[in-house]
Amino acid sequence: MSKKPSAAASKRLTQANLEMLGADRLAALLMELGDSQPNLKRRLRMELAAAVGPADLAAEIDKRLSALAASKARVSWRKRGELVLDLHVLRRMIAERLGALDAAAAFVRLWAFLDLAEDLGLRVKDPKGELAPVFLEAAADIAVLGEAAPEAAMATAPALADILLRAKATWAAWLTVALPALGQPFAKAVLDAVNRERQARPALAPSGQVLRALADKAGDVDAFIETVSPRLLSDPATGAAIAVRLLAEGRIEDAAAALKASDPAGRGTPPAFGRLAPDAGEEAWRAAHIDLLEASGRQSTAQAERWAAFERTLSPDMLRAHLKRLADFDDVIAVDRATALAAAHPRFAAGLAFLMEWPALTEAATMVEKRPGDIEGRPEDLIAWAARLEGRRPLAGLLLYRRALLGLRAGRGDRDAVTHVLQEIEALTARIDDWKGVEGPEAFMARVTGRRRY
Repeated sequence: MSKKPSAAASKRLTQANLEMLGADRLAALLMELGDSQPNLKRRLRMELAAAVGPADLAAEIDKRLSALAASKARVSWRKRGELVLDLHVLRRMIAERLGALDAAAAFVRLWAFLDLAEDLGLRVKDPKGELAPVFLEAAADIAVLGEAAPEAAMATAPALADILLRAKATWAAWLTVALPALGQPFAKAVLDAVNRERQARPALAPSGQVLRALADKAGDVDAFIETVSPRLLSDPATGAAIAVRLLAEGRIEDAAAALKASDPAGRGTPPAFGRLAPDAGEEAWRAAHIDLLEASGRQSTAQAERWAAFERTLSPDMLRAHLKRLADFDDVIAVDRATALAAAHPRFAAGLAFLMEWPALTEAATMVEKRPGDIEGRPEDLIAWAARLEGRRPLAGLLLYRRALLGLRAGRGDRDAVTHVLQEIEALTARIDDWKGVEGPEAFMARVTGRRRY
């Protein structure tokens, strides 16, 4: 005989308990709430329409999309939360409910949903940035739907092309999320449709960033290059981006020309070992140049460049690329060289970050203990590193927590974070027997907090 639920359990708000009320009572409650909550009333209408069929649900969705597109009223911060919730509900009804019934219809309406973003951004006070994630999630919904129904997506290529002809640069980020799942043929179909309209209507001036994202996903490197302003062709990061795509197509001579046009040699030499953070654009150029050397059959030169790039950047990826081309046992020697280089690096945080990511935790702990005066980094990184080292090397963990504490106090960090770090320092202090010449606990606490006890 099953045990009867307690009164407290029966009153708990769960699906099972609500089902006990019965359909009639629940329907009455929803009708009552719907009269005072427009968002709920719209949701109920859409659910009823979905039960009839996809065409009816699509019609209800279109009503809401049209109303949002036509409205010119400004939305105050008090109403912002209600609107964001409305948009989330609408997005889910399109992606999940309509998507399951008619994928092609859902695609068209998800494109239209994204098309609302620019106008809403002008009408809504959104200092917290709550609107942008809604549309990014819609782009992710398109990707999920595209994996399940790629044929349905293809039929909507003209509809998307029509929107992209007047779309702003924000669409580039959404296309980057959505298009990979839809496949290169879809992106090419959209790009072809856009280009046909541009030829027919030369006055059209679509966003260069949007066209670039579209061309990239379509695998059309020439169309990608056409979107780049001539003055940017001399920029190292831009030249690298073009060269990488040309190399993927096997166009070695064109890639060499792109890199030559954007060679940073006249802009100054690479930063001396550890003195300055490497320039990201120049390092992208050098990475692309290494790929060019490899593709041109100059493997030994490419290897030398990889090691030089690692010395400048301490990039784990660059080291891995170097190691996989070495003979057996040579890679072990190279790793030892790399960890020694990182441990002695003038930019302490960069060296320690490499050792933690590689990982080489023993070397990382030794670096911390040997160079306590050089410890630097963001408090959140120092805390994360300390947590990984404190188990076997409590002194290293303690030193990192101490530096994190100083950073938090200097930046007036979160009180909870400060309390957490102080607790970690206290716990580790009790575990340390050999302080190896570093400042003792009483002196440290007196200096930092003005108290001599925890």
